[in-house]
Amino acid sequence: MIRPLLAALLVHSPAILAAENLDVAPIGTTVTGSFELGGRLIPLPEGSFQLAARSINESTSSGGGVYFPTPKVAHVIVVQIRSPRLIAAVHARAALRPGSTRFNWSGQPCKREDTLYRSDLTGSHGDDENCLLVDHTTLNSSARAQGIWKETASWLTAQRVQLPVLVIIADVTRFQGSQLVAATYAFNPRMYGCNAPVSRSYTDSPWHKNAIGADPQRVRFVESVTAWGKDVQGHFDALVAGRESKIENRPAIYHCSASQVVLIDTP
Repeated sequence: MIRPLLAALLVHSPAILAAENLDVAPIGTTVTGSFELGGRLIPLPEGSFQLAARSINESTSSGGGVYFPTPKVAHVIVVQIRSPRLIAAVHARAALRPGSTRFNWSGQPCKREDTLYRSDLTGSHGDDENCLLVDHTTLNSSARAQGIWKETASWLTAQRVQLPVLVIIADVTRFQGSQLVAATYAFNPRMYGCNAPVSRSYTDSPWHKNAIGADPQRVRFVESVTAWGKDVQGHFDALVAGRESKIENRPAIYHCSASQVVLIDTP
């Protein structure tokens, strides 16, 4: 009886279970730790996330000529919620395996320079990009959202999650030749105990790069999001290079100490 029992334990061990494939998973599927998209492993911050929206789009951001199939990109958004609050969201993108590799992705994801943090590891623009941008933005209601984010906003509304909400994002993009993997990680500072009002404009926000230095806790929060983004940036680079990669010591997102309970519990 010992050997069958040992075999059963090994089969059900969480350490060796494959990551959930979200290419075809139903909306509402729960994922923890990581998930698979287009054959790529997408790491997740701490906690459980639910699949809120999914789509497959034909891309126009590539070159290759009329005789080659148009490349397709799988998109998913997973969210972590504590109703009525959004804690975090991840928008992941991955190129599906093409019938032909005779095209190159193109674009300039690192063109912006007015962000909270910017890391351009290739320094070239065109068909070889390895970019991390950290910045603040606002997730809006379905009336103003676009594309897959509009579907996500509708799903959040059905879950009684309140929008708009200010978030700090780490946007990681890696493409080379016909390979593409990217993810935008959005964290709600309010759910980490930080003061995060929704401002009238991008430049008026206390999280803007010209204002954030006035609050050391906001600085530390952004630094923790940046550390997470850097690890994901290295992970995506390894995937594109064909190297095995695992993010084992995942950076924790910083919790502001001041007024944490009040900020989380009040509407």
